[in-house]
Amino acid sequence: MSKPKAIVQASIIHQIIKEPHQSTVTPPLIRQKLHADTVQVYKLIEFFDEQLEKNGLAHSHVETFESPDTLGEVLSNYLCIVNLKQENFKKSTNAVFPNIFAWELLVSVPSEPNEDGLVLRQESSAQTRYRRITNHLTKALHNHVYAESMTTGDHLPMIFYTKDGFEYLDIALLSLTDAITINEETGEIIDTNHIDASNLKIACRINVTKLQEHRYRNSDSTYQASNYIAWIQKGTSSKIPEYIQDFLPVRIRLDNTVATTKLMRSLINYLKQSSFSEEAKKEVQSEILTLLSYKAKHKNSVNIVDEIDPILATKSTLSNLIIKVEDSFKAFRENNGYAASDKDNSNIFAPAAEPLRNYEMFSFDLGEEEVVRVSGSRSLLGEEIKLKENDNDGAVIEIRVSPENLPTIRKIFK
Repeated sequence: MSKPKAIVQASIIHQIIKEPHQSTVTPPLIRQKLHADTVQVYKLIEFFDEQLEKNGLAHSHVETFESPDTLGEVLSNYLCIVNLKQENFKKSTNAVFPNIFAWELLVSVPSEPNEDGLVLRQESSAQTRYRRITNHLTKALHNHVYAESMTTGDHLPMIFYTKDGFEYLDIALLSLTDAITINEETGEIIDTNHIDASNLKIACRINVTKLQEHRYRNSDSTYQASNYIAWIQKGTSSKIPEYIQDFLPVRIRLDNTVATTKLMRSLINYLKQSSFSEEAKKEVQSEILTLLSYKAKHKNSVNIVDEIDPILATKSTLSNLIIKVEDSFKAFRENNGYAASDKDNSNIFAPAAEPLRNYEMFSFDLGEEEVVRVSGSRSLLGEEIKLKENDNDGAVIEIRVSPENLPTIRKIFK
């Protein structure tokens, strides 16, 4: 059965113009007219679908609707219903939001200077509202892009659409020059046959229906908002996760120390239950630790999907293992702490040096002619592996055996 097709309310491509370390501010390029509802817009939505499926491991919801120059403020001001507490009217209520009167009015969205009168006459009131909202969102993101010296601007597609009974907003920073043929005069998409995922810098998908529900019920102390924002960052500039989180602004901000520990624990747990040989497991852990340590030292971010998953894929090929998608590290993560409802679940973060020291491998040999080799993660020392010294300069190494490993150990000692 084919998937339900999106119904597009409005789509447009503005542009933020900025080079790294640019000292003077260039105003954003605001398009005057919405794009036609064409096949190319649907292809762009499908492209975002694919990228969010592959890389969209960051989820959250708006932290506040009052912070200026943020998506939360713009949508709260111009896309959420006002007069929420009118008690004198007895109209039927909205099915999605039972406490809100269906007919209540939306506030007007301020117009842009020099708006095209012909365009206004051709648009419906809803289309004008969506177009003006995209203008305000562009200016808000523009401020955050210019707040960081290293960031760059690019084309900024925005698409409002409904699907499966929910309204969504897709926003991206995308290098369209090489990926998509675009009319630079109007911003119209001409061709999307050669979309290159490497040209995608940022993509956000906001479930607007759930955002509105959050806005309406925000004052209810018993209400727990779901995570209705998913986003990805392509590339590993340490500033990317920061400015996109500031623009939204998200509730769950990444704690790099927690995220580093979480990744390493997830990796170790995955390797334990995987089909890799013990030697391959050690090599994978060592290679990933080396990568993370390098990133931590140089204060760069790591992309789990783009940089960690390929290490495991390469090792499986060298080990002649065929790992099914459902048995992959990505699937394991999503089922064990990286789902939409989990915290610190982003696929991009800046590794912290301190927790990595707990996972560095150790190895030592005992004996001369008949050698006993002991190796493992440093995090096991003092916990699973202990050194017990006595008063006569002697010592015993105690290794705790878990119940699941005990049968194997018993066989060796028999």
